[in-house]
Amino acid sequence: MKKMNVALAILVTAVMAGHAATGTSDVVGYQVQSFNAGNTVHTVTFVKPDLFRGLASSKTANSLVVSTATFGNYGLVDGSPTHYVKILDGPLTGYVFDVISNTATSIIVDGNLATAGATPKFLVREHIRASDVFATSTGFTDVQDTFTLFNSDGTTTVGLRLGTDSPTGWISPATEQPINPVIYPGQGFLLTTASSGTFTYANTVDTTPTAVPLYPRTVNLVSRASPGSNSMELASSGIGLNMTPVSDTVEFWTNDGSLGTIDVALSLGVDGFVNPATEAPTTTPLLANAVVNVTVSAPTVWLAPPVYTPSSR
Repeated sequence: MKKMNVALAILVTAVMAGHAATGTSDVVGYQVQSFNAGNTVHTVTFVKPDLFRGLASSKTANSLVVSTATFGNYGLVDGSPTHYVKILDGPLTGYVFDVISNTATSIIVDGNLATAGATPKFLVREHIRASDVFATSTGFTDVQDTFTLFNSDGTTTVGLRLGTDSPTGWISPATEQPINPVIYPGQGFLLTTASSGTFTYANTVDTTPTAVPLYPRTVNLVSRASPGSNSMELASSGIGLNMTPVSDTVEFWTNDGSLGTIDVALSLGVDGFVNPATEAPTTTPLLANAVVNVTVSAPTVWLAPPVYTPSSR
């Protein structure tokens, strides 16, 4: 089995999250991901720092209130989300909601918080975008290479590489206007390139679980999004807990440019996964930052485990 050529260095510096409501220490680092000519899949293995982490003093179905907060401007810009909320406890642990608007003490999100508990713990972060991920990169060919995100409704968001001729590095091939799409936590993306190259991204290691949505009738490229080198059994990752048995699948691909199939795992619910052709138990591990293609028959969620759990102090 071929693995992604990924060089990783976690910086030994721990920085304080200056805007956080509680005194937590962030681990920061960087990762160099390589891509081969052809089609390769990748994910973002870091997050931006917390701008807030704490308890809501109250909430409504779509808003969170912190009476003592002094939130910055987290709202939409040109109709696009710039920040997100992640719930950290209760039934919606790990769920990510785009911020629509906010005041100094309240945040309105795109989604339903009804089951989040009366005073949920949450964080606020700025979204990661394509321009962040590819700011330090090599090997891209302008007006030829593309970047593709697969959307929940079955459509795609495609960026054509334009380098310094676009403020974001990418344009829409349909409109020829600059684009800078959000890459959500745990989401994978497709690169189609004429040559091999690299991109380097540096930021903060996530210490929280992430609820990664899975949709029917579309391509779900998802990942544990860990910058480490560890792997885990597919069943241990929790990805099968909400999948439909004897229907939903996880497909593993090579990342040599061909996207050849390494293995297909059919969900058996609590009994794990098997190869649908041989019925042998799945043994292909889920690598730290490997991107897999998940096919589901109904909307569901994978609660991906945190990539790093800090020791208690």
